[in-house]
Amino acid sequence: MIDEGPPEPVLVVLQESCGTLRVTGAEAKTWLNGLVTCDVLQVSDQKGAFGLALNKQGKIQSEVQIVATPDGLLVGVSPGVDEKLRAALDKFLVMEDAELSLASDTYLWTTFHGLGAGALAQTAAQACAGYAAVIPFTPAGGAVLVLERASVLELTRFIARTPALKLATNADWEAFRIEQTLGRFGVDFTDSDNPHEAALDRRAVSWSKGCYLGQEVVCMQDMRGKLKRRLVTLAVEGVAVPPAGEPVTSTASGQAETVGEVTSAALSPLTGRAIALARLKAPYFEGKLPLTLAGKNAAFVEQAPAE
Repeated sequence: MIDEGPPEPVLVVLQESCGTLRVTGAEAKTWLNGLVTCDVLQVSDQKGAFGLALNKQGKIQSEVQIVATPDGLLVGVSPGVDEKLRAALDKFLVMEDAELSLASDTYLWTTFHGLGAGALAQTAAQACAGYAAVIPFTPAGGAVLVLERASVLELTRFIARTPALKLATNADWEAFRIEQTLGRFGVDFTDSDNPHEAALDRRAVSWSKGCYLGQEVVCMQDMRGKLKRRLVTLAVEGVAVPPAGEPVTSTASGQAETVGEVTSAALSPLTGRAIALARLKAPYFEGKLPLTLAGKNAAFVEQAPAE
């Protein structure tokens, strides 16, 4: 029998720049469900949701992470967009029994990534008086913990005495999310991208829920199946990590041409090779044509299917 050794610790990422919106009232869930891509009606005290807030044109305005509290919902949003998003969503509050407010100064969002993330996040929530919920951000498994910012020291102490947890460094988090093709709003995709272009169409969009803002455009995109660009993960020969903005080229047309660019890159702890998130134009994101990055061959990193 091969000894596989102890399991990898669950990676804990402090999302200190994430903003927070609070939604309260009897119709908090149904109101918010009509505005974001994930199924808010399925959110419970142990199950959260990961989705996107879109505009009417189906363009991404923010990532959203949603957890339940005794008096409503807490919504984690992308860095720097909390006030703008609150104002945009507030326009859709008419006669609903719901109230929307900012709570960014109060709460800190923390994500857990890896096997057993949900149970460990729940234990951390009990130790730090926070709210935890399972959210499978990637096929590796995941959860979220929301706690008051004043309790962050308690959390770091809890992590330090829990061998199954590892507080992520910036390098840890960059490598993990790039390997998992998990882009960041404002870094790997922007408000000019739709969910398909950001490679979030099967991770952050519910295809069984009711209507939401931007749904018609997203559904039409899915039915047409034609994209101008898409975010992908590439593995690069060698260990030199390419900078953001480095062009991705191909000679598939008979001569070298630029077909995309790097948005994030890191050194993979699994393979010791450079990996990168890159925005590639069609048809180069399909993985059938040769690619070169910084003078080295680049290969697609296969992703596990979304659950």
